[in-house]
Order: sequence, then C-alpha cells, then structure tokens
Amino acid sequence: MGKAMMVGFRLAVVAAAVLAAAPAVAQEQTGGSKISDKTVKTLMTYAWDSVPPQVTLRSGKVIKFDRTNRPSIELPLEAAKKVVIAAYRSYQAQICGLQPAMVANRDAMMARLLQENKWSDQQIQYANLLHAFVVAYTSGKVELRYIDPDKKEVKISEVPVEKVVEPKKCSEDLKKSVDQSIYNYYKNTPGLKTAPATAAEEKK
Repeated sequence: MGKAMMVGFRLAVVAAAVLAAAPAVAQEQTGGSKISDKTVKTLMTYAWDSVPPQVTLRSGKVIKFDRTNRPSIELPLEAAKKVVIAAYRSYQAQICGLQPAMVANRDAMMARLLQENKWSDQQIQYANLLHAFVVAYTSGKVELRYIDPDKKEVKISEVPVEKVVEPKKCSEDLKKSVDQSIYNYYKNTPGLKTAPATAAEEKK
C-alpha cells in the first residue's frame, strides 16, 4: 500500500471515529455521557482549514483572521464543545427538514456566545465557521484531502468519508425530539425575540 493511500485510510478511519461519536454528542444534550476532548480537538483541527483570511458581516464590518496566531482565533476547548453540540443539533434539524429550527439553533448559539462578553470578533466568527463545518462534516459533505511531502494533493477516495458512516436518517420520534430540544434551547436564550423557534411552534 502506497504512502498516500495509507495516510488516506488513516484519515478516513479518524473520520469514522468522529462521526461515530455523534451519539455521544446527542447524549450530552440530555445530560448523558460527555463528548470527548479528542473528538472536539479533531473537529477543530479539520475546521481550521476552513478559516478564511477575512469575513464580511451583513453590517459591512470586515473581520480579519491572523492565521499565524491560531490561539487568538480558536475558542478554548470547553467553549468549542458547546459549539460542536449545537452543531449536532443543527445537523439533526437539517436531516429532519426543520430549517426554521436549524436557523434558530444557530442564532441562539451565537447569542449565548455574545452574551458571555469575553470573546473577540475573530473568536465569535470562528464559532460560526466551526458550527457550519461540523454540520457539513457530520452530513458527509466534507471531503478530507492529504498533502504529501512533495506538496502534491492526493484526493482521499479510497475510503470516502460519506461512505464510512452514512448520514443518519430522521424518524418521526427524532423529528419531534429535535424540534422540542431546539425550541427549549432558543426559548431559554436571553435577549432573543420570542417568535417561534421551531416548525412545530409555527403551526400552533
């Protein structure tokens, strides 16, 4: 087996381990077992490559990222865990067709970070990027690539991530559970509008 293939297989196995940890993320939401530090750190490592030189907010404000100073951009581990857990809720909302709930969940997560009043603009926007990455990654929409020592990019196609662990399907019970979970999360976030946070609430 060639070096590129060996590394590709290793990364695919890591991907499987991360995606297989999804139930642990779900359990954390209901007070069950904790998502591991290793899983969060792995996701943060992968997400780092998605950090752009800058982002422009709707207000027109430009947030620049100094990629030579990674600690100043990334959130500390415990804060990042909260983002990963929120992202898994968003992923569940996505596969269950609960788009309003998915948006509300992301908004509540961002609002809570802002209310803590201790993160820089760069860290706040990093949280947004990490959230988006984890949703895409858990959905099997992110493709890992390996750059070999000769700087030649090798597409890891031997074991595609999306084929290692297929995206989870949504049952009616899961849909109701996710809908209610996100509604409670949104409702208990101070400072947000009291408009319905979920599709179920919008129908009432």
